[in-house]
Amino acid sequence: MNSAQFIITMFHGFGGKISGKTLLQKRAFFVSLLSGIDPGLGFDAHYYGPYSSAVDSTVSQLKDMGFLQEEVSDFGVMSGGFEMRRFDYSLTEQGEQIADGLKMLPEPTAVLKGIESIIQAGDPNYVELSIAAKAYFIVSKQKRPMSVSEITKEAEKYNWNIGEQSLRKAVDFLRTLGVAKDAATAST
Repeated sequence: MNSAQFIITMFHGFGGKISGKTLLQKRAFFVSLLSGIDPGLGFDAHYYGPYSSAVDSTVSQLKDMGFLQEEVSDFGVMSGGFEMRRFDYSLTEQGEQIADGLKMLPEPTAVLKGIESIIQAGDPNYVELSIAAKAYFIVSKQKRPMSVSEITKEAEKYNWNIGEQSLRKAVDFLRTLGVAKDAATAST
């Protein structure tokens, strides 16, 4: 499975739409983890948690080919002059046709099962999913059980500010997904 097939299948599994780049990145992170399929996405630490430039470039390619549509919502300008925008993506009719054609193959089936696990675990919003991805990322790098306070301290090395209450909720989500033990995740 290549990255384009992965992204198209992921969009299809989430109802054809994903609102925001952060949610897109974190869903791709967890779907790859849960499905066991990584078509070279290469996630690394970034501002809002694990980030893949391959996901970003694949989305751009899919837009250029007419398989994804992008809508930009402007929310004004923050202090310091930074524009606030959200990028929403949806499969086009052509993208849906490709997703339908991929459904019967084994790898897309695994991707769809990973998506179903996320949905059944509560389908968190982009903030909650970002915190859970950060926690998983940290603990998997350490390869040992970590307390909530240890994760919070380690997060500071990435300039990630994670509140303990939010982190506890994230750890619960990871346990619900069944990946807490894989990452030797946080004891509370």
